Amino acid sequence: MQVLKEEIRDRILETAKGLFLEKGFQRTSMKNIAEGTGITAPTIYCYFRNKDQLFQELVKPVTSYFEEKKKEVENFQRSGGSGTWGFETRRSEYTAHFNFILEHREEFILLFSSAGGSSLENYFDFLVMEYERLTRSMIQSFSDMIPGNTEISDFFIHNMAAFYVNSLREAALHPVTREELEQFAAEWALFRTAGWMALTTQEISDRSKINSGKGR
Repeated sequence: MQVLKEEIRDRILETAKGLFLEKGFQRTSMKNIAEGTGITAPTIYCYFRNKDQLFQELVKPVTSYFEEKKKEVENFQRSGGSGTWGFETRRSEYTAHFNFILEHREEFILLFSSAGGSSLENYFDFLVMEYERLTRSMIQSFSDMIPGNTEISDFFIHNMAAFYVNSLREAALHPVTREELEQFAAEWALFRTAGWMALTTQEISDRSKINSGKGR
């Protein structure tokens, strides 16, 4: 019985995933993948033009997910929906992120731990920069709606973005349970909601202390 081309493609992807997880992108060759799939090396190039395209296809569920979420945040900002961005909204959003990680843990591991040498080896840094950009944009969008001083340092925004993206990476790389991730989502949502309120509300006494310490 003739094997359908789609089946061969799926076998290539499954073999490549296993090898990338075991050896990493850089130490895996197209020849290794072809041999593991049971096809000749030239045949694999009928399906993927190079190793990098194959890797991108494997992690596409993750990269597409983040691209979709970025568009959702941008649309949310344009719609002026700041009033709904409270604890429950944040918790729901973070829980959805972590549930997605549980469903695609291997793809996240590939992206965050096995991508060295690929075009996506700096994807972690890319995500941090994107979260920074979106946060700055959100602060700017909400500045007219939030009472008090909304001047927040670039270094603080960077570290908040890096912490959150790193929490996604840690959730993928370590055997964290769904219950633990749900608890973290609630804790992070509470921290973010209360923390931003404190930073952007003039009445908070600690805020004035922060401002008075500038330039020392």
